[in-house]
Amino acid sequence: MTAPLPVKTDFKARFTNAEFLRMCAVDAFPDMKIELVDGQLERHDLAMNRHAMLQGRVWFALAGAIDAAVLLGTVGIILGDDTVVACDGAVLRKPITGNRMLVPDDIALVMEVAETTIARDMGMKRIKYASAGIAAYWVIDGARSVVHVFTEPVDGDYAEINTVRFGQPLTVPGAGTIVVD
Repeated sequence: MTAPLPVKTDFKARFTNAEFLRMCAVDAFPDMKIELVDGQLERHDLAMNRHAMLQGRVWFALAGAIDAAVLLGTVGIILGDDTVVACDGAVLRKPITGNRMLVPDDIALVMEVAETTIARDMGMKRIKYASAGIAAYWVIDGARSVVHVFTEPVDGDYAEINTVRFGQPLTVPGAGTIVVD
């Protein structure tokens, strides 16, 4: 008598960041915003005009305060062997060369504009960025007209959390302050 075959119960495909980046390189996801989180593909809606407007206001303020060579708009970040996410913007520690995804050591500040993604940005993304050791994280919350500022990553979360209202000074790591109106 032969032993019964094992019963497969998990039919979900898991991917590494290398596999995901190869799929992106061959345009496997045209006209889609796809991220890899814990080995799983996650599809997200494309940004709408209010998101773009808030993103533009923050970038305009930042452009007056820091060197353009360290300011990036929407860009991918490799956060581990099985996680690649897109952020709405980043301030780099120093300019980088070449065309590549960012890694946590590149980043002084990462930003998300939370028009329809507040729970994800304040939850999963906050934990992923803190766990990766990214020193500062902003969630630009247009519904409440505030920026949630997270700093001092410790044991997978941020130890320092502040909320800054639009129109109030907002400290940019290593670059003074800006005001988001």
